[in-house]
Amino acid sequence: MNRIERFLIASEGDVAVAAVRTRQLPLLQDASEVDRALIATIVSELGTNIVKYAGRGFIGLQRLDAAGAVDIEIVAEDSGPGIVDIHQAMADHFSTGGSLGLGLPGVRRMADEFTIASQPRLGTRIVARKRVVGRAAAPPLDAPPSQRTLGSGPPMAGCWDVSCRVRAHPGELRSGDQALVIGCDGGLLLAIIDASGHGERAHQVSTRLVAQLQAHASADLQQTMAGLHAAAQSTLGAAAGLAFADAERNELRYLAVGNTRVAKLGAQAWRGVSRDGVLGERLPTAFEQTVPLSTGDCVILWTDGLPDLATHALQPSASLRSADQIARRFLADSAKPYDDAGCVVMKWLK
Repeated sequence: MNRIERFLIASEGDVAVAAVRTRQLPLLQDASEVDRALIATIVSELGTNIVKYAGRGFIGLQRLDAAGAVDIEIVAEDSGPGIVDIHQAMADHFSTGGSLGLGLPGVRRMADEFTIASQPRLGTRIVARKRVVGRAAAPPLDAPPSQRTLGSGPPMAGCWDVSCRVRAHPGELRSGDQALVIGCDGGLLLAIIDASGHGERAHQVSTRLVAQLQAHASADLQQTMAGLHAAAQSTLGAAAGLAFADAERNELRYLAVGNTRVAKLGAQAWRGVSRDGVLGERLPTAFEQTVPLSTGDCVILWTDGLPDLATHALQPSASLRSADQIARRFLADSAKPYDDAGCVVMKWLK
């Protein structure tokens, strides 16, 4: 097996070719579909950065095997003008090129290890490492919340207890529903994705959208949803629900397209509204809702593989159970026998 691959990057076309070829490389033979998508996205983001700021450079991928683990190391090098202020360049939404400025922060969130070295007029070298076999490999879809929480996490992570649970359509090995939580922008992004249909094709769509979220997680729900809509182009389509728990403001903001749902259980119960539409085909006018969060509140996002009114049965015992206990019970008691199902549960502890 060739353990090293190298791509010349001098145009947007080179970036596109490198991203496509990356997913097919033999050195990724042990990687899951999610990790393949993540590594290809890292290559795309780093390549775009080279074209935009340096004009020309190289991206190399190397397979590193050690002690039963496999890491993929991605190195981006250029001889461009360099980065004057690395700290500022790594801040979410910063850009000197008129873009969203999410490239390098997105790569840092996707990677298990990330380093950057740059000097003015001498160029930039970025190293991102992703483990595809071993302890840091992509978790199973029904993994406990600690394994499904992505990113370095916000500084006030003690504000919540979270869990993500997904169950595939009975008889299917892969699910078109995905659930994840990502720490970003001083809070927590909760996301539920329901690709149209079920089975392998639906799973491929939802995996693509998970990679998009991992690369571009943001408290800006409208921009994040627009990114999902763009990523879903030319696919079967999908529904998605996004909620951002703001640790500073003690509030939840919610935005959804299609057949996903949200409810807050607590002293002041609340149910959100999802706009009709299909990501990749028809993005409706954004309808973002805001609700305050109080200690003990339980927020649940779920796909249509679970009945709309099933959360009512969870209300009496929600305050006594952990987020993972609630999520497990929700799926075990209420998941429909003819569809994928998924949910995210967050208990507000602040």
